[in-house]
Amino acid sequence: MLDSYRDYLALERRLSPATVTAYVKDVAQWTAFLEWEIGITDAQEATRGHVRNWVAHLVDCGVEHRSVNRKLSTLRSFYRFLEQVTGVSHHPAVGIPALKEKKRLVRALRREEMDVLLDPAMYADAEHPERDRFLVLTLYAFGLRRAELIGLKHGDVSLSDGTLRVLGKRNKERILPILPIWAETYQNFCHLEGQRLDGPIFLHHGSESMPPRLVYTIVHAYLQRASNSESKSPHVLRHTFATHLLDMGADLSAIRSLLGHANLSATQIYTHASMEQLKRVYHQSHPKGR
Repeated sequence: MLDSYRDYLALERRLSPATVTAYVKDVAQWTAFLEWEIGITDAQEATRGHVRNWVAHLVDCGVEHRSVNRKLSTLRSFYRFLEQVTGVSHHPAVGIPALKEKKRLVRALRREEMDVLLDPAMYADAEHPERDRFLVLTLYAFGLRRAELIGLKHGDVSLSDGTLRVLGKRNKERILPILPIWAETYQNFCHLEGQRLDGPIFLHHGSESMPPRLVYTIVHAYLQRASNSESKSPHVLRHTFATHLLDMGADLSAIRSLLGHANLSATQIYTHASMEQLKRVYHQSHPKGR
């Protein structure tokens, strides 16, 4: 059943590979919980009480409320799928209230920190200095999600038009303008790496697409050296991209298009982050604020 659900998510709902993997993993955890904790092997026999028990179990295990809420969303999707397959309407996750989530404001890197992070000297002792610096620059230059970076192919780059084609969530395509510094670095990278220009830009072992964990490890290592930001994931660079654009006067709707957000509400978090930065500067700089 999990294989059928995976096909449904990928082919009918056209979700990204990362989302499909997460949803299937959630359902596998749910069915394992039913079998080992409740003694049920048929997911159609689950009740709302069982779902509530699972939620409590996840919270007790330290799973973040945001992740628990995603798992509840997964269950609702899974039981809609089961209804299509079996014709039986059974939705035990419907009516289970979402947990209250903490507001997460990721601190954007300051421009001085980005200068340090993109300084070639930062990568001098790296095994793959050109690749690592180009990877960090690409995340910051375009505000990409990690999966979008991994999915980039040389065929998505049009230096003549000055554009980059990006495949985002739900396979939605967007065209982004290329910065001159990125175009120059891209050409140097391709020359130094001796890459064939007919596959993924970021490779692992010369032929495979770079795994998500490796992207995280690379970015985390350099952020560790360049910034004291609490969060050191690739998403920090996406967040920094949006915040810097907003700080420089970019229109929120334009930022939304660049990020590939479905609606403006998802982009508005950056106005809060920018305001927090403004408050810090104000209190540190105003003579009466010290």
